[in-house]
Amino acid sequence: MNKHFLSLAILLLSMSIVFFGCQFSKKPEHPENMQKVSGTEMEKGLMTLGETAKYLSMTEDQFKRIIIQQDAIRTQLTSYDTYSFIPYIKVKDEKFFSKYHVDEWIKLTFWEEIE
Repeated sequence: MNKHFLSLAILLLSMSIVFFGCQFSKKPEHPENMQKVSGTEMEKGLMTLGETAKYLSMTEDQFKRIIIQQDAIRTQLTSYDTYSFIPYIKVKDEKFFSKYHVDEWIKLTFWEEIE
């Protein structure tokens, strides 16, 4: 019985190694949001205004208008929910957006409109 158990364990281990090897070798789903760093590909941490507009399937002007409208409302408030407005960081008058936070903003904006 020990011979059969050992053979089965070796077979299962070999199959799992092959399976996980195939999983790790897959290409990323969104190569346009990837950049090469030191010979390896990694997802960009932040997107520019133009990249974010493209990600949202908008023109830069449309996206800028949304930000200007939201900034005007935001300056009048003392506090607000994080995702009430599209979150960004500003570095030297240039705005950068996190893909994750943009996705969260879309989810919450979309669900508010349905309700």
